[in-house]
Amino acid sequence: MVNISASVNSLVGLKSLVFVGFVTAMLATSASAQTAEQNEAAYKALLQAIATEKVSLAQQQLFVAQQDGEISSLNQQLAGVDDLKASIEPMVGKMTTSITGQVNSDYPFEMDRRIPRLESLEATVADPNASIVDKYRKALNVYKLEVNYGQSLDAKKGNHPVSPSSRTGVDRWVKNDDGTIKYDKKTGLEEEIFDGSYLRYGRLAYVYLDADSSGAMRYDLNLRQWVDLPKKNIVDIRRAVRIANGEAAPKVVRVPVFNTP
Repeated sequence: MVNISASVNSLVGLKSLVFVGFVTAMLATSASAQTAEQNEAAYKALLQAIATEKVSLAQQQLFVAQQDGEISSLNQQLAGVDDLKASIEPMVGKMTTSITGQVNSDYPFEMDRRIPRLESLEATVADPNASIVDKYRKALNVYKLEVNYGQSLDAKKGNHPVSPSSRTGVDRWVKNDDGTIKYDKKTGLEEEIFDGSYLRYGRLAYVYLDADSSGAMRYDLNLRQWVDLPKKNIVDIRRAVRIANGEAAPKVVRVPVFNTP
């Protein structure tokens, strides 16, 4: 860091030499003129020069004091940043561990997105070249996405979780009455044939409903497998699927939640 005080002292020394020369010149002029008026004028000029120099020196000392104060403040802020980084690093690690535990113990929905996202987060956190800002931002983003899963009703088409059908070629697509492939109005893509729909009630339950409503299943977190649901639940599940797809007005739905030992 540049020593501002030393620089100012050097400047003052240089100006003092200038003043000495100034005084010598003034006295020489007075001696040659041999008049009281000239001596008095030289003396007044000298006093004015000294007063001006004192004001200038005081201003420079004030500037130095202000700069020293700002430098001290910046040093304190930098020390605070280091402390903040030291506290964020373990917090990001805990967030990542928490998210990993949640995904591994959760209902198996959207695993084609959640697993790659989690693996990307773990790779970033483990990367020594990644900044703490990038690590924190990524962990927070994944954390928010996982939290939002618990606050939504979501339905997606899919094949049977236990005995999925296998369709190839043109048999994969929904047909219009004239035999042409039907396109989804929302996505603009070919509408694929699936066995049924999966419905997620936040994180309360995850169920499957056959396309013809002939049967329904739920995922048992304790058994880590799919189990059949009673027929009496099918009407409520079908209504919830329609609401989630925007095909029916939102209303209170019954969730097939079962007590776990």
